[in-house]
Amino acid sequence: MLVLGIESTAHTASVGLVEDGEIRGVKSDSYRPLTGGINPRDAAEHHRKVFPDLLLSLLDEKEVGISDLDKIAFSIGPGLGPSLKVGVELAKYLSIRYSKVLVPVNHGVGHLEIARKMSKFENPLFLYVSGGNTQLVTIGEYRYSVLGETLDIGVGNFLDKIARDLEIPFPGAPVLEKLAKGGEKVLDCPYTVRGMDVSYSGLYTSLKRRIGKERREDIAFNAQEYAFTALAEIVERGMAHFGLTEFSITGGVARNRRLRELLSGMAKMRGYRYYFPDDTYLSDNGAMIALAGYMSDLKADENIMLQQMDRVDSRESRWIGRRKLHPRAMVGGESVIERSSFEGIECVIKRRRGGEYRNPEINMNINNSRIKREIRVLHAMDSISVGRSVVLYVDMLSSSIYLKMLPGRVMSQMISEPNFDEVLRLVGDRVAQLHDRGISHGDLSLGNVMFDGGISFIDPSMGDQNAEIEQLGVDVHLMKESLTSLGKSKSFNSFLEGYSKCTRFDEVMEKVKEIEDRRRYT
Repeated sequence: MLVLGIESTAHTASVGLVEDGEIRGVKSDSYRPLTGGINPRDAAEHHRKVFPDLLLSLLDEKEVGISDLDKIAFSIGPGLGPSLKVGVELAKYLSIRYSKVLVPVNHGVGHLEIARKMSKFENPLFLYVSGGNTQLVTIGEYRYSVLGETLDIGVGNFLDKIARDLEIPFPGAPVLEKLAKGGEKVLDCPYTVRGMDVSYSGLYTSLKRRIGKERREDIAFNAQEYAFTALAEIVERGMAHFGLTEFSITGGVARNRRLRELLSGMAKMRGYRYYFPDDTYLSDNGAMIALAGYMSDLKADENIMLQQMDRVDSRESRWIGRRKLHPRAMVGGESVIERSSFEGIECVIKRRRGGEYRNPEINMNINNSRIKREIRVLHAMDSISVGRSVVLYVDMLSSSIYLKMLPGRVMSQMISEPNFDEVLRLVGDRVAQLHDRGISHGDLSLGNVMFDGGISFIDPSMGDQNAEIEQLGVDVHLMKESLTSLGKSKSFNSFLEGYSKCTRFDEVMEKVKEIEDRRRYT
């Protein structure tokens, strides 16, 4: 089977050929604005001009005629409307003119298919990082499943914004990478990880304010170190929590060598296998669209609608099969957790790691900050009789905290039990009590809630005892995300039944909707 792929979601126009599941070739040309970022209409005009030559060049080089094609695959979204429209129009014209089957492809699924195909991993975790998308993805129930993502802007968007502020022409991220090699001064910047989600708006604002006050090299250095350390952490957490052993990266930002250094260092520390695809197939390209189109049995009807906000988990990808995630108890993300005793009291010791691959100063700052937060939030929870975790001892030098062993099981181990929804209502009720006192958890997932007849919250190291509405909304969003990733999305309603007692319920739910809307392609 011979498939043509057409890619036009943003600044790159590209066509690719896949035959019987193997890439035969790809031709690309990218729009480069003279100043600022991408102008969608100018990008679309660029694509209209270059697509004919790209297509003819690829077909001539591979000695293929359009009549030889079995399918024409095209990006339907997410992306910039004017750019997407050019690719769709080309695909429709070729389909009508030559009577070929049209296959709509999610742009992100194309990126994931490249990583899945080339890595040959059976059940990997994917880190998908590009201008508009930052997602932690795995194989779910016949579709790609998002475990975590950006809460605001994509990492590529963040890097390009910093580059523009430093007066670096688009695309700025590659130049920023070179500039960062000359930096060394660690700045005090926001570092925001919530469960397996990340946020870059605070980091961007902090660095933008320092432009002109700090060296350009140090601005670039900190932009990369903070942003990529967060990505390595969520990969580490996802791998550890679900007992996965293999991961791959994909998307344009995955070409960055510093990101690869951090990820490979984390993998070596943990003993994970990893795969980094060739740079040619990490940028937007037609080959990835052709590959996904080859695998798909979807067909577009004559009324093709652009899907500018399409998501990798918005539709089935049945060819990937199905995988069920199995959360592991007593396993930390960036921490090592072990059973022990302290002065005769049964306890768990949580030792935070990361120094093996992170910048040492940033690692120390992250670990110390989280230990202090955890102690404060646990104390605040205990003061209103909601939390039952007891801190026995803290060793800041080894980034360790000793906690009294709690009875019961984490709720991620209870998802198949008949009383699960009933317990989840109780969890919602307890979270409402926390939020009414201004306390956020910061990583509210099934793996951080224990049940033994009562509810205990563990590991609130990203929480706050003076939380703003954004933090409360993130808590609820994270619980929803946790349930969805384990195939229990319908149970979120049970959580909300309990949480509805929160006096700010309506306000929090509006914030949850805002968070989910802003995560879409931008």
